[in-house]
Amino acid sequence: MRAEEVSHWIAQRGASMSTVELAAAFDAYLCTLPWVGQGIDWRGLQSRSLGLDGVSGDEAVRWARETPLGSHRHVLVIDSASEPGVICSFEDAVRDFELLSNRPELYMCGMDLLDGRPEPTFEHFIERRSFMTLNAKL
Repeated sequence: MRAEEVSHWIAQRGASMSTVELAAAFDAYLCTLPWVGQGIDWRGLQSRSLGLDGVSGDEAVRWARETPLGSHRHVLVIDSASEPGVICSFEDAVRDFELLSNRPELYMCGMDLLDGRPEPTFEHFIERRSFMTLNAKL
């Protein structure tokens, strides 16, 4: 994640950086799924997709609310297993994910904060593929 470049956004939104270990654990879960090329092979998974061309942030939030990720108030956003991710509100993650990473693939999973400790639900996730599509596991 581009920590230095998004530090102002993180401070404004009351977000925080995750540990590298948490990002790596989410990545390890993602690696258990079938892959094709640079992303998840969705053909055998229950999912829904949203093309991002011409879609507003509010439309993306409404779409994502109808996925398992939408049941969480917070989200972990990662684009690498070897760098920290960002923990932020669900709406901020879905509206602003393009500000958080300039890499074509990005992943968000549900996150609950229990006494301030992050408790991820890796199975509730959305993949951004090639900047153009959101794919959600159902």
